[in-house]
Amino acid sequence: MDFELSARQKQIRMAAREFAEGMFPQFAEECDLQEKFPMELWKKACELGFIGVFIKKEYGGLELGCFENGLIAEEFWRIDAGCGNIILSTLGSEFILLYGSEDQKKKYLPLLTKGQAIMGMAITEPDAGSDVSSIRTSAEKRGDHYVIHGNKMYITNGNIAHFLVVFCLTNETEPSRSNGIVLSS
Repeated sequence: MDFELSARQKQIRMAAREFAEGMFPQFAEECDLQEKFPMELWKKACELGFIGVFIKKEYGGLELGCFENGLIAEEFWRIDAGCGNIILSTLGSEFILLYGSEDQKKKYLPLLTKGQAIMGMAITEPDAGSDVSSIRTSAEKRGDHYVIHGNKMYITNGNIAHFLVVFCLTNETEPSRSNGIVLSS
């Protein structure tokens, strides 16, 4: 097995490093002191294709993999972990990409790569922590939508997200807890 980076992966890593070295110092101190998300930096990263690289081309991504996304994250965090978290502006999109309907993919994913939306993920609950198999928040189907009952906390990107993936039970009697969770928009 070959554990060397491909030429393309090396280019991605170098481009991410150069972007972070050149841009992050302009934003890092202000973002730390004011505890704010660097919107301008995030938009530039979207323009350059660093955000959502694992998203398929048909939805605006580069259709690379999670490994390449990890390479970018490492280079970003190498310079500044706070600014580097712009890479998390697509957190939860993996679930839409893997399990969402075609309509959901077309509606949400292109917004992320174009810098038009940030998403987040709501998993953690007061009595379950982040253990997905222990969540108690439920979603009741009513017509063509769901009504959610329960509590979430520590919602990743909650204060800046335009939309969220929310983990809820849709069938509390299902013996397999993972079969009682559905993705809905």
